[in-house]
Amino acid sequence: MFLVVCLFAVCLASVFPAVYAAQTTTIYQVSSPSSGVAGSDNPLPVAVTVYYNNTVTGDQLVVGILDADLSPVRIAPGVVVSSTDPCVNEAGSLAVCAITVPKTSGVERINFQIGGIFGGVRGPGRWDLNVTAVLKDPQGNLIPGSMSSRSFNIDLTPVALNIDVPSNVTVSVDGVSQPPGSVSIGVALGRHTITVPQLVNVSQSTRLRFDHWSDGNTLTVRTFVVTNPATLQAIYVTQNLLTLIGVPGNATIYIWYDADSNATFSTIQSEQISGLLGALGARSSFQGWYENGQLVTNSPSGTISMDKPHTLTAQWQMDYSIPAAIILGIIIVVIIIAFLLLQRRKRTRTSRSGSKRRRKRS
Repeated sequence: MFLVVCLFAVCLASVFPAVYAAQTTTIYQVSSPSSGVAGSDNPLPVAVTVYYNNTVTGDQLVVGILDADLSPVRIAPGVVVSSTDPCVNEAGSLAVCAITVPKTSGVERINFQIGGIFGGVRGPGRWDLNVTAVLKDPQGNLIPGSMSSRSFNIDLTPVALNIDVPSNVTVSVDGVSQPPGSVSIGVALGRHTITVPQLVNVSQSTRLRFDHWSDGNTLTVRTFVVTNPATLQAIYVTQNLLTLIGVPGNATIYIWYDADSNATFSTIQSEQISGLLGALGARSSFQGWYENGQLVTNSPSGTISMDKPHTLTAQWQMDYSIPAAIILGIIIVVIIIAFLLLQRRKRTRTSRSGSKRRRKRS
């Protein structure tokens, strides 16, 4: 609004130059730091020296600092004091004030404190600003042709935030993904959200598991308050895959273990096979665990160091002794029954032949 009124004043000056041309302001000097820390709570000092001419009793000199980076342009946040005459901060914590001038011409030195704790926290980069001064008559109307302005800027420098991670890990800072590996970025002071993945695949059988941060935090998505240059390290643990092939049910089991830890594996000594032979007692007996064709152990259970990925295959041998015995017994029983039936038939035939011979003799 301040800028709009100022522009209106310029238009009036072009319409009525003869009336207002003599009442002017001149911004003689603007002094400000060339740089500041982005996001700092410390406000930045800006000193402005303004001359005014041909004013009348009751006129006011209004001076403000505009934030030219905003659209529309607005007054920068801040506070202000002045000398030699007192300054009324018309808009609270905004960098604008009004001085009732005591004479027809003079000079005022105005000291602003902008940004920082007064608001307008900004990230790294150049902060474009503009000092504007105008005169108002005793009725509060802007005097056309009295406006003067001067642009300046302050470089807001970043603070280094270093994040150390393994080369395969991608870090995200405030939602922006960084290139894989350790990063060093410039950020503003204050709170930042840092995200790392819980798991990162190195290969099909090796991966990285997030464990904790160097400051003890255990969250993969965390808030970190930057108060000065800082370094964080994400601690990852390498994990290797143990693959167990040929376990009961002809299944394959995959288990991840931390590198150099001991993995425990086990299976049953034997199991009944499916189908008719299984119903008759046929079983599959465990013979041993093998890796790359080499026997690891012939025990159903064991341990192995996970210094690298391992694939263990259980080998089994079919045991048909019970169904074979049952079938053999059935065959023997059938043979015996057949033999007995055959003997019975022979006796029956012999008995019938004897009866026929006795009847012939009689």
